[in-house]
Amino acid sequence: MTERAQQLMNSIWNERNTWADTEQKLVAAIIRKTIEYSKTMTATKLNNLTVVDKGDMMTLSKEVENLP
Repeated sequence: MTERAQQLMNSIWNERNTWADTEQKLVAAIIRKTIEYSKTMTATKLNNLTVVDKGDMMTLSKEVENLP
């Protein structure tokens, strides 16, 4: 899944280069993009809420950390 991590990084850099010109905007972009690239599920017992897989987010963070 290193390709996913690389896509995430490319997406974050694109945000930084196009509009995220402050730390606050960059952090917001990182959060949004990480959620986009993480696995999600629908919790039907919770009024069809979208739930982000915390374990997958942790895996993705390790993949990004280990990119060359």
